[in-house]
Amino acid sequence: MPKRRALASLSPATTTTHLTDAQVEAFAAGADQQDTPPKLDPEANRDFKGIRVGFNEYEYRILEEASRRTGRSKLNYIRHAVLTLAKQLEPD
Repeated sequence: MPKRRALASLSPATTTTHLTDAQVEAFAAGADQQDTPPKLDPEANRDFKGIRVGFNEYEYRILEEASRRTGRSKLNYIRHAVLTLAKQLEPD
């Protein structure tokens, strides 16, 4: 249940709308729900999250060779591999 704060003393010129407890509860319950998920932009800036991935020498050499062969940077190769595999795993 949300905490209802008491109104401070208001000047007579200020008009306020008093809400019932049911209205407050309905508003608070609706705040946690989203009707539709937001549309994500695949070309958006890449500043949302960052991860650190540890590699052993074998994995790193494979990454270097594969990125060199494809002409991609190592980071771009990893990003491309994640998106490609995720697309393959999507249900038809």
